[in-house]
Amino acid sequence: MFPELLEKVARFIAKRPGFVVSIISIILILSAFSAQNVGLTSGTESMFSKDNVIYRQYKLYQKDFGVGADNLFILVKGDDVINLEVYRYLLDLQTRIKEIEGVSSVVSPASIVASLYGGLPSDESKISLATSLYAKDFVPKPTLALMIIQLGPSDKAKQEEIAIEVEKVISFSAPPHGIVLQLTGGPALSYQIEREVGKSLGITMMVSIILMILLLFITFSGAVRKKYTAFLPLIISVMSVTVIYGLMPVLGIPLSEHTNGALPMLIGLAIEYGAQLQNRYEEERREGRGVDDAVVISVTRTGLAIVMALVTTVIGFMSMLAPGMPAMAQFGIISSLGLIVAYLLTLTFLPAILKLIDRWNEAKEQKKVEKESMGALERSLSAISTLTATRPVGILVVASIIVLFGLYAAPQIGLETNYNKYVPQNLPSIQRFNEIERIVGGQAAYTLVLQVDELNAETLKEIDELAKYIVEKEELVYDYSSITKRISEVRKAYGLEGLPDSDAELIKILSALSQEEVSRYVSGGQIAVHLSSNADNQDEFISTHKSIIRDVEFFGWSGGYYVTGGPVIYGEMGRLMISGQTTMTLVAYALIITLLLAVYRSIRKAVVPLIAITSVIGVMNTIMFLTGTKQTMISIALNSITLGLGIDFSIHVLERYFEERATYSPVEAVRRTIERTGKAITTSALTMAGGFGSLMFSTFPIMQNFGFIALIAILFSLLAALTVVPAFLMLTEGIDVRISNMINSSRSS
Repeated sequence: MFPELLEKVARFIAKRPGFVVSIISIILILSAFSAQNVGLTSGTESMFSKDNVIYRQYKLYQKDFGVGADNLFILVKGDDVINLEVYRYLLDLQTRIKEIEGVSSVVSPASIVASLYGGLPSDESKISLATSLYAKDFVPKPTLALMIIQLGPSDKAKQEEIAIEVEKVISFSAPPHGIVLQLTGGPALSYQIEREVGKSLGITMMVSIILMILLLFITFSGAVRKKYTAFLPLIISVMSVTVIYGLMPVLGIPLSEHTNGALPMLIGLAIEYGAQLQNRYEEERREGRGVDDAVVISVTRTGLAIVMALVTTVIGFMSMLAPGMPAMAQFGIISSLGLIVAYLLTLTFLPAILKLIDRWNEAKEQKKVEKESMGALERSLSAISTLTATRPVGILVVASIIVLFGLYAAPQIGLETNYNKYVPQNLPSIQRFNEIERIVGGQAAYTLVLQVDELNAETLKEIDELAKYIVEKEELVYDYSSITKRISEVRKAYGLEGLPDSDAELIKILSALSQEEVSRYVSGGQIAVHLSSNADNQDEFISTHKSIIRDVEFFGWSGGYYVTGGPVIYGEMGRLMISGQTTMTLVAYALIITLLLAVYRSIRKAVVPLIAITSVIGVMNTIMFLTGTKQTMISIALNSITLGLGIDFSIHVLERYFEERATYSPVEAVRRTIERTGKAITTSALTMAGGFGSLMFSTFPIMQNFGFIALIAILFSLLAALTVVPAFLMLTEGIDVRISNMINSSRSS
């Protein structure tokens, strides 16, 4: 049924190429207009499903305590920041920042000193003493002070607006001479990232197109009769990206640090379909067939093979939906739709253009006989075909060793879940955030939320003991902040030590503190204790989280509790990455082998492509292990992506081998398959590799990492298709022949 449909489509295109080109041109114009409405986003929220328990606790804490996902930090720098003039300026700045809608609280050394004395003392020695006793965390050294701006619960767009407003307030303020203010923190970083996403996309798209032009000229220009037509597959891929860019606003998919890599990648991926169809068209034209016949044959003969390659690739990308991580799902959806669009354009627009180019000089082209010289690509393919045809056992032994070592290497590969390391390290907010960590220690903060029946002096003493116990016990937890610590600081100002013994004194102190300070730690029957940590990688995030839970249990806390915060979120990301990679890989394997069995109705044909790609996954794991490359939120999908993409080459080799095997011996069939189909799939592989390789020019480390490993995967997928697949086919065919002979021999005897 499908071949008949392809033939009808091909004959319609051959008859009305101008109409086809016109309709598609209109679609492209509409897509270009729609693309102007693409949204931008960034952050970790798109990595979690809404029903994830850890994520829900994180959002619950924000809601109950009236805080946003991130703080804003203002770095106050100068020769001397501990003086009356600077502190007066900071108090004035705080007042203006608190007027911004969405700001929950603002704390600085000036506000802490002012709350102790009921105002700033005119005696600077008192300011210096109070700062050293009660605000030392906010003044890590005499030349640097910190102001922390806590945001209320709001969406990411609102937080970014607040960060921009804070920047404006700072710019219009008049700091004392020699004082410089710098803004950092999550919301400030977010809008800088979104600006960088557009910049990075422009760079990678430009590099991708330049690489495609060079690769097509080098590898494909020898396969076409007119050199300029070698770039038609690139035109198809750019058109596909344009349509997808236009669909993103319609589908509600934003451009982010994750999805921006899909578009330049599609430039390389989409070329394959055009190269396969055009290669067959040129082959038919060289053999003397007319334009219409060449269009029909190329569409019907390659259309089925390409759709098989398309479906397996889409399976690879759509398996990214299985783990339930929105960012991964969006990447998979964009990539899958892009390839479907590329396939449709390849079957319609490309043959229509080829018909328009050739129809004016068909007679001349039919009479023209060209001598084909053997170039470097042809010589390389000839050498590979000789090696594969003569050494099938050796090739399969090497592939088996690679697979085994890859299985060993896989668990040894590290994870990178710290979101700050996913983004360009030259962004001002990242550099300032790193500066804070260097000066005052790690900014990873675990928040222990404790449920209490009643807020009284006895309960607070127990909470304070618990916090001190955790700090003392945990190597990576260096300090804590809580309402108990704040109360102790107030009492110390009056010459008293520790926490109050009576509830009456407790109530008096709490009423003297500002509501903003209290609400940071107290919400109804819940008390928050913030634990400052130096945890900096996946193992430390998870181990510290588990240790804090064990500490609470061992301490004997009787009420309910939960632990949340950035490190907990990062640790959960890592868990999702590991389980997600396994899920995606298994789903991709299962769906692809089911598809191949349904189409070929042969275990041998279904297994061959998977054996080749499994060896490629082994190579990827080995390369990552040897180079120390860590898995990221995007690279974990490479197993399933490689299954979907790399299997294309194996399917083309498989199809051509059996076509040649109907006429030639196994050895000759291997030679003809590699030397004829090899040219087209080499072009496809190199352009795919170029599409992925362009991501190495991205300003985002997460995309550079992904591009490097994907480049390796595609190149080895090509090599595996040209060696492992035909070697396995030859070897299993020999086994089949021997089994058949044994059966015939037993029957005759």
